[in-house]
Amino acid sequence: MAAKKPKAKVITRSPEKYEYAYLLFMQTIPSQDICKRVGISAPTLKSWKDSGGWEGKRASRTISMDDLMQKALQRINDMLSNEVNFSADAFAKAVKQLKELKTSNTVDDDINCFMSFQDFLIQQRPSYRDLTDEFIKCITKYQDIYIQFRLGNGKLPGK
Repeated sequence: MAAKKPKAKVITRSPEKYEYAYLLFMQTIPSQDICKRVGISAPTLKSWKDSGGWEGKRASRTISMDDLMQKALQRINDMLSNEVNFSADAFAKAVKQLKELKTSNTVDDDINCFMSFQDFLIQQRPSYRDLTDEFIKCITKYQDIYIQFRLGNGKLPGK
């Protein structure tokens, strides 16, 4: 009779712990503290970070498109200032990269634009009778739906 193989341990992930760990990670809380606060092991946290692509997501949140654009502009400026070692090829590549960086709005761009627009509406409310709280709330509702649409890769929330 063949020896029985031990059953593989089935690990179920707690969605609440996973989400909490993710939120702490996005706030740049150290891994040791996340493990302690969430009640998980370091290998579990590493597995979640790897499988969820957390590093890339955090990097995309902390390095804004504006930061990248500013760095590209600074690089171009440095090239222009260095007349002795100026390379037309390197300059052309840097300008091309700059153009490619800003081809469309990011979700962050949209959110910032919407927030500025809401502030504008609130500031202009005394000058326009039709800028009521209800109107501004309605605009905000559709802005939120649009952001959810963008975050859902073209899927409307709840549809």
